[in-house]
Amino acid sequence: MAGLFGAASSAAPSSTTGDISKDVEIPSSDVPTDSISDLQFSPTNDFLAVASWDHKVYIYEITGNGARGKWFFECANAVFGVAWSTVSALLPSG
Repeated sequence: MAGLFGAASSAAPSSTTGDISKDVEIPSSDVPTDSISDLQFSPTNDFLAVASWDHKVYIYEITGNGARGKWFFECANAVFGVAWSTVSALLPSG
């Protein structure tokens, strides 16, 4: 397997402990009911989009007090990915 995945390293792994000071809690009433397939933070606002196998896309507003579900969109099938548009001028107003 070394040829396929590269040579094995003898170096000690680096710490992967993240900074949890910026973690936010999502209320249990607003979480997907099946596996999450993708998530993306908005590049321009404090929103998080979550794609799920439960046929929904969840949009959360991230605040200093945690996250709260703002919207969800139901789809015909499982949702595999989400992305944010940075070209808001092309989006319909309403």
